[in-house]
Amino acid sequence: MARTETIYERKDGRFEARFIASRDDEGKAVYKAIYGKSKAEVREKVAAAKKEIYGEPSPYEDKTFREVAEEWLLSCKGQIASTTYDRYKEALERDVYPEYSDTPMQDVTVEEMNRFLVLAPGLAEKRGRTLQYSGLQVMRAAMSNVIQYASDVTRGNSIPLPNNISSYEELSAEQVERICIRAKYNHTQEMLAVLLVLFCGTRNGELCALSCDDVDIDRMELFIHRTAHRISNPDKDAENKTALVVEEIPRKKQIRRVRIPEVLKSYIQEFMIPGRMLIRNREGLMVDPRNLENRLTNTLDAFGLSGINSERLRKTYQKGISDEQILTNIFLGIRPDRPYRGSVDITWLRDEMSKDLAPLRLLVGLSHDEMGSILGISEGIYRGLENGSHDISWDQYLALLFVFHYNGRTIDIVDNLGLFPQALKEKMKIGQAVRSQ
Repeated sequence: MARTETIYERKDGRFEARFIASRDDEGKAVYKAIYGKSKAEVREKVAAAKKEIYGEPSPYEDKTFREVAEEWLLSCKGQIASTTYDRYKEALERDVYPEYSDTPMQDVTVEEMNRFLVLAPGLAEKRGRTLQYSGLQVMRAAMSNVIQYASDVTRGNSIPLPNNISSYEELSAEQVERICIRAKYNHTQEMLAVLLVLFCGTRNGELCALSCDDVDIDRMELFIHRTAHRISNPDKDAENKTALVVEEIPRKKQIRRVRIPEVLKSYIQEFMIPGRMLIRNREGLMVDPRNLENRLTNTLDAFGLSGINSERLRKTYQKGISDEQILTNIFLGIRPDRPYRGSVDITWLRDEMSKDLAPLRLLVGLSHDEMGSILGISEGIYRGLENGSHDISWDQYLALLFVFHYNGRTIDIVDNLGLFPQALKEKMKIGQAVRSQ
């Protein structure tokens, strides 16, 4: 933290004051000493030196960063969305105030902010939490607004963020295809939410506030005009510190009608109940956006699609990578030819079986131990086949194929996933012909 200058009397009778004049490349303060015959003279010299270094004094020169930040928050309350206000306030209290609460406002410059944002992830880690890229963006916006509010100057160039923290990456075409396959055979609210984010670009808050009455099933459109989010509970005596609220979207440009892919019509109709939310919790009530995010990621993790969240889904939509033709082909059973057409790619088949093994087992309703018994291996080794720590042998692949292809709940999925290609079927027919002779 920075500190204010102090004036004290030296042994030689003169008075001395020190203040921060600059910072070195490592961010350490470089102090400047001012001398005079009296405290008044020193104060005048300090004021002149600061004016030369910093320019005209700010009206907030004698205030700390926290005092100015709280004044700025009060001034913008009601002028920005309540969720944005809460994010600014939370970022300041959680990550910025611990370093700058008592720091003079004049010492928190754009350069100092740049330096702090580079160090912020490490400081947050020491406090036991991980600071995401989105959290850094909120900190940058909050600190920039406070600095501008105090000094009434432009923000300057864009503030560099640490290179080791990357923004969310969009999905690959293969990942989009795998999500569509999982959604086709697993009709759940979580997978419906995934599809609406991926192909309609909806945000979690918008999904949670989306009523079935906002879905025009005839025109296949969503009317996005409300959002749900958590804010600080205005009732300070309440047991819960936050409250879930639904508000009209404050910016008209964000109120929109979004087209739904035609192939999802029957999928959405399964969850339509007039007067209710489209995405509901177990009690049939509105879902908290954070809970929805957890439900989405947990569901995708269970299908072997780890590391995918709503931010990545929405970015894929914004980048135009979520090809609706892929969704249509998969839902209608029109699947492009695989590279192994006409030949059996054993390596590809075993790898694909490993990726799909867990959801297929769950669909047939067998435990790890029961599947291990079928294959003639221990439960521990079978678990290794599912988590990838053990490779599936060709014999094990054929045994698994027999189980899943001759089960009514998984036979269509096996064919759609390409796990029983035509080339392999032809080879098995040849073998049957030889045995019949």
